[in-house]
Amino acid sequence: MRSRTTRDTALAIAILGLGLFPAAHARADVTVRTLTQDLPAGAARAVGFHAPVGEVQVVPTEGDSIRAEVALRCEREGDSRCEKAARGVDLRIRTQGDRIQVDVDDWPKLGSHGLSVRARLEVPRGRSIEVDMGVGEVAIDGVDADVEVDVGVGEISVTMPEAAVRSVDLDTGVGEVTLRVGGRTIDGTGFVGGSLEWMDGPGEASIELDSGVGEIHVTLE
Repeated sequence: MRSRTTRDTALAIAILGLGLFPAAHARADVTVRTLTQDLPAGAARAVGFHAPVGEVQVVPTEGDSIRAEVALRCEREGDSRCEKAARGVDLRIRTQGDRIQVDVDDWPKLGSHGLSVRARLEVPRGRSIEVDMGVGEVAIDGVDADVEVDVGVGEISVTMPEAAVRSVDLDTGVGEVTLRVGGRTIDGTGFVGGSLEWMDGPGEASIELDSGVGEIHVTLE
């Protein structure tokens, strides 16, 4: 999960910068490039995904292939700086033992120029999911294996089968956390931030979600 140093950095950004998250997360209306990658999952037991800014959706697939679709989006049509930045971005795929890592790579180093991603990741059932994002939203729906998400500033939502999950660990530096399970809602504890641990599930999967600044919501159904 997120280190104390990284969490403190995200917290400082939220408190001192304030306007950063709305600006970085402003709706991007124009897709200027689309990156697509299909690859066999093979013996991989885990799939990781990283993007600096934007939205990521992860869903299961019944096949044996991983599919990544990444739309690079600009806030304004005809923004030449944003479009130029988008042309330099690519998808980087790495195999690390039994793990496949998918990264949105070559992101502009001196400001995003209004560039963000809207990504969809399709992963075969039974594979663990690990998502790391700087600023944005992560939504995971229907997977049945371990899930780990780390976001600097943004929201995380996860919906999974209750029968697949053993434990839930949620933590945010600033924001609220909730777990909906068995027809009831469990709220996290904390004054500014929130944390929640639940270990009563019948399954084998663990859910670990961490946001420096932002809300976290988990639904087990």
